[in-house]
Amino acid sequence: MADAGRKDFSTKLGEKVTPDSQKTAYDKAKEGLTDAYDKAASAVTPEDGKSFSQQVGDSVQRGHDDAQKTWGESAQEALENSKKAVSEAAEYVSNVVTGAKEGAESEAKK
Repeated sequence: MADAGRKDFSTKLGEKVTPDSQKTAYDKAKEGLTDAYDKAASAVTPEDGKSFSQQVGDSVQRGHDDAQKTWGESAQEALENSKKAVSEAAEYVSNVVTGAKEGAESEAKK
């Protein structure tokens, strides 16, 4: 059972397992609005003002949201590390080519 104005677990589950291709534009818009309201209500309602099932549901949702943030942050970090590695590799190749060119030019002057 959900607290007043909140989505219960079975409603959330039903929305998640139904493919978007089977939802109307109205259903998608309604889900978006009710999800936003539910998250806001979760944030402003103190834990002691929630039913046990709502506390569990909110905890699961927070864990999911944190996992999404963590994955996004990890992806960003991996991208930055990749950029750095490519930059370092390009600098290394440039130094090797420059060194080889300078070595060839000094040998040519002898």
